[in-house]
Amino acid sequence: MARARHAHRRTAKLSGAFVKDMLRAWRRNWKRFVSLAVISMLGVAVLTGIYAGCRDMFQGADRFFDAQRLYDIQVVSTLGLTDDDVAALKAVDGVLSVQAERSASATVKVDGSDESVTLSEIGVDGMNQPYLQQGRLPKRFGEAAVTRKFVRDSGLSIGDTLTVAPKSSGTSSKSADDTADGTASTNGTESENDAPQFPTKLTITGIVLDPLDLQNPDGYSQGAFRSSATAEYTFFLPSDGITGSTYTAISLELDDTAALDTFSDSYDAAVRTVRDRIEHHVQSKRQKARRQQLIDDAKQHIEDARRQANTQFTDVQRVQINAQFDEQESKIESDIPQVRWYVNTRSSAGTFSSLKSDLSSIESIGRAFPIVFLLVAVFMSLTAMTRMVEEERGLIGTYMGLGFGPATIASRYVLFAILACLIGGGLGDLIGFLGIPAFLLIVLEGMYVVPNVTMLYDWVYGSAGVALFVLGIGAATIAACWGEVRQTPAALMRPKAPKAGSRVLLEYIGPVWRRMKFLNKVTARNLFRFKGRLFMTIGGVAGCTALIVCGLVINDTVDALPSTQYQDIYRYQLMVVTDHDQLDSVRQKLEDNAQVDLAGNAGTLAKVESGELTNAAEESETVQLITVPKADNLSAIADLRNVDGGKPIDLGKLAGSNGGVVVSQSAANALNVHAGDAITLENGDAERESVRVVAVSESVIGSDVYLTADYYSHVFGADTKAGSDDASTDTVTNGVDMNTIFAQYQGSDDNQIDYADQLANDADVLNVVSTADMQRSFSFDLMGAVVALIVALAGALALVVLFTLANTNVSERVREMATLKVLGFYDGEVHKYVNREMLLLTLMGIAVGLPLGRWIGGLLTSALNMPGLYFAVTVRWTSYAIAAAVTLVFALLVQLFTNPVLDRIDPVSSLKSVE
Repeated sequence: MARARHAHRRTAKLSGAFVKDMLRAWRRNWKRFVSLAVISMLGVAVLTGIYAGCRDMFQGADRFFDAQRLYDIQVVSTLGLTDDDVAALKAVDGVLSVQAERSASATVKVDGSDESVTLSEIGVDGMNQPYLQQGRLPKRFGEAAVTRKFVRDSGLSIGDTLTVAPKSSGTSSKSADDTADGTASTNGTESENDAPQFPTKLTITGIVLDPLDLQNPDGYSQGAFRSSATAEYTFFLPSDGITGSTYTAISLELDDTAALDTFSDSYDAAVRTVRDRIEHHVQSKRQKARRQQLIDDAKQHIEDARRQANTQFTDVQRVQINAQFDEQESKIESDIPQVRWYVNTRSSAGTFSSLKSDLSSIESIGRAFPIVFLLVAVFMSLTAMTRMVEEERGLIGTYMGLGFGPATIASRYVLFAILACLIGGGLGDLIGFLGIPAFLLIVLEGMYVVPNVTMLYDWVYGSAGVALFVLGIGAATIAACWGEVRQTPAALMRPKAPKAGSRVLLEYIGPVWRRMKFLNKVTARNLFRFKGRLFMTIGGVAGCTALIVCGLVINDTVDALPSTQYQDIYRYQLMVVTDHDQLDSVRQKLEDNAQVDLAGNAGTLAKVESGELTNAAEESETVQLITVPKADNLSAIADLRNVDGGKPIDLGKLAGSNGGVVVSQSAANALNVHAGDAITLENGDAERESVRVVAVSESVIGSDVYLTADYYSHVFGADTKAGSDDASTDTVTNGVDMNTIFAQYQGSDDNQIDYADQLANDADVLNVVSTADMQRSFSFDLMGAVVALIVALAGALALVVLFTLANTNVSERVREMATLKVLGFYDGEVHKYVNREMLLLTLMGIAVGLPLGRWIGGLLTSALNMPGLYFAVTVRWTSYAIAAAVTLVFALLVQLFTNPVLDRIDPVSSLKSVE
């Protein structure tokens, strides 16, 4: 019993000494500690930083939408909405509040040309409120708030007055510049008293941000891949003075959705549930009731006119007039079309889907890269900690002989690694939740305007990121200790037997081996003798090189997009959009320019309008509908090739008698649409119909959908009624009004751009697209910023990895270097002897990392689903050269740090040590 108590006291005393010795050992290995901490810091920063930047923008947008009370569901109708519709929607289970809204289409003069504008009533119930940026919101009749985009384009400011011209409401079709924005032009079946009437002379009182359009008008352009054929502005007016009992939209706010993340699946599910109730239980009844109301109103108007006529005319005249009234009454049923409701969600609201898609794609990159960082960190920690344990073999044996258990001994190394990870991870969280998001938000704010975005710390994600690296590096450290602590104390206290020499493959190649110098043979044997060091070094260098290549692959892919689209795919140089009635006049102006080629198919006409594509999963994206007179005309617009094999697409043969559409790859990839799928297509008149996809065409920029006039009229109906004056001209095909001219331009790119600018100022021209200008102005700075960030972090990781490997290499070969010095080697020769091996291993790592980076880059780009962009992988040879050069430069830089360490090796003391 007394001996046990004595042993207990002795163990306690030794425990204190054990701790002191452990701390001294940690201090001696500060370089390893810093290496592990920096690797953890970089890994956690990448893991949390890109995620945090995107999440901060997501949460900022969610708060903004909630503050402005953006609708959860919005209902629009082809023939307007009434108070009865409002009451029916308010009674739906799950609907919290309802707001009826009125809007109208008009035109406004901007820089001498007529531009489309939507006059929108500011809702009296507080939903869809514009965000005031400057000035004040309008309160009285004749006042309006405008967007910063309009102020920039028009040159007007607060206090200025302007005049808008209401568009004709006598037909059901819209001109080309109307987009599917949730507004509806008043239809000829509505009386002037029913249709919304807005003031035409307006005074600007404020500049506002439209919650449906968050694109930054003052930032860098996204127009090269997110442009429609037309531009549109929105003016916000108070209810004061706006007349009309018919509404153009009804917005709905749902129960409990404000507490949900608007970008989450739970929010989508909650909205989908209520939308299904509307579509299944309300929509059909109200459509029929609205049409019957219009029929009854029309009949009542005829009866009122009949009674008035009967009191004013003779009997003979009354007979003729009554016959006319009878004929009109008999046509009412056929003249009034069926009412169509469209139940929209936030995903169809302006820039909502593009913001969500952009951020989600960047987030996917942020989830992939940390995996490579983690693997490299595990490799390096295993290498560093294995060497640290081997250096203390004798000490470990001594502690085991004194009765310390394997867990206690291993703890001195595991705690060392974990502490390095915790410190590095903590610094990584600071960089990840402050530094990187601040950088990304600067770039994001150049694309989108989201007020009051703040950087927040996510305790769960931040702690999980640190824990991931702690577990990975901790497991590697335990693996490094495991082989040593299982041995007996006697075996550990004896010097470890040197690794047996073996012949390398190169020795069997006699002519080569015999001509090698002695030191080169030693180098070759050393490389393959220590296979653990070989694989760790090659793996670490390859991982860093692969990260650099991967970033450059994404950069090259983005850089190649404009030339691929605007030179290889598009065959036109100018796309001129006008009103159908002005098409002949604009075409004559183009013919007057000798450099514009309109001969044959070079001057193809088409109908171009903005629309929306919805897949089977009810995911939507904005697209550009291009309707050509015949399938043969497509060859003058684009070189359409099937994504499956690259064969030319013949729409006439593929569609056959059933018809169909061709969807560009950039749009199809974002929505997972394939040939043979049935999709819902919305045209510029907000009409939605199901269509068949007959092919997906190769495309990298833009979301184009191609179809023929015959199929368009079959699906959506004709724009021009049969028998009208222009129904048989070349500007109208199968009742479809053409509004666009695709033309070739023979001059230089500079002349082409100048001519396009001249056309844009023409009052008859709505919009002009110059492919040369689009190619020059293409910019995707968000992806460029992320690539720059990745390359910088990968380069820093490569530097740390090479330093760790070089330091480990020197520390485990001190006796060997001392022996060389005793044999008379000069310092420079020792440097060359050691650095040659490290350089060869670096080259091997580069050779492995280059194709690995190309492969990883291909996986990442294929996973990026962005509307308007398809990332067809392209890699320049210079990118491989840059990645290899950067890694080599870092390797040479590390030599500058390791050479002084070699110089300080004392031959005598080093040879006395036991390794």
